[in-house]
Amino acid sequence: MDQLLSHARKRNEALGITGMLLYAEGDFFQVIEGHPDTVEELFKKISADERHGKVTVIIREPIAQRSFADWTMGYADLSAEEAESAIGVNDFFSKGNSLGDLTEGRAKKLLSAFKQGRWRSQIHGKKSPSATPARRESTSKPDAPAFSYAFQPIVNASTGNIFSYEALVRGPNNEPAGEVLGKLTGSDQYKFDEHSRTLAIEMAAKLGIDTRLNLNMMPRSIEFSSTALTSVVETAKEVGIEPNRIVLEILENEIINNVDRFREEVESYRIHGINFAIDDFGAGYAGLNLLADFQPDIIKLDMALVRGIESNGPRQAIVRGLTRTCMDLGIDIIAEGIETQDEFLWLRNEGVELFQGLLLAGPAFEQLAVSFSLPEQ
Repeated sequence: MDQLLSHARKRNEALGITGMLLYAEGDFFQVIEGHPDTVEELFKKISADERHGKVTVIIREPIAQRSFADWTMGYADLSAEEAESAIGVNDFFSKGNSLGDLTEGRAKKLLSAFKQGRWRSQIHGKKSPSATPARRESTSKPDAPAFSYAFQPIVNASTGNIFSYEALVRGPNNEPAGEVLGKLTGSDQYKFDEHSRTLAIEMAAKLGIDTRLNLNMMPRSIEFSSTALTSVVETAKEVGIEPNRIVLEILENEIINNVDRFREEVESYRIHGINFAIDDFGAGYAGLNLLADFQPDIIKLDMALVRGIESNGPRQAIVRGLTRTCMDLGIDIIAEGIETQDEFLWLRNEGVELFQGLLLAGPAFEQLAVSFSLPEQ
């Protein structure tokens, strides 16, 4: 094993590859990071090796930075008991490296799923098409009505901290979003969509945001403006917000007619660290088919699914299935629209950690609410 590990480290260092390899009870789990062409070529060699059977792709995605720093290869032979305690503990790899900084990363979530016995050579994935960044263009601002923003916290019930704030369109005097958006028609909707996100980022920065920032996005904005995504990255950098703290929320039923193009566009911006969430998941008719073609970082359960869930068996069964699916894919779940303690407690008992709703805190107009009410668990 020492000889094999030494050989692999030298080869990976020459290729610029980092990652890790786990072995548990007859199966391997491997993460490979590097230049896309190099990773793809290495994966082809691994797949073609006769000693490897039932090779399964869990996920391919661009990343903003390497999760495994300069680790050219790590190896561990773990029993189920050892795997339970080893992941995330110092000295798991040589030189005392730790996986502790991957607590919220997709790699850590996938490792956790493997540790729990899933991903045992059962599901075969397919290659996602490569994407190229959209070219930069200037975009005109729409003749938009006056507007502003309110910010509603999304709370992590496990840590008791605010995970993110969602920016919600409001009128200049805190009028509902409908009064603003209802005045927009045609292409002005998409121009406003882009322009309003830049304002939300600027306002959040002025208010001193130190968490993630959730922004709503109309998927068709990409068709109307090649700067729909670049403007988010550029504005965030200009005001001192790291792009990896930005979460773009897209309504499920607005993606389904153009999944392939949408995926190609957004994948090129994941390399900047931008996160993507599917909002109101369960409200459209694409459902799990959408997750098969596009794996977001987060899904937000439609509030119709969580309303009164503590006494609704079918909704409970659906959410249990979604929780399992998202765990296997390394996707976080946010339960939004939480209004009662019973809703919160049922979802919390099912392992949901992220919550948003009036039970915890309502939207605060032009400010970041720092106080929220978290029910006893």
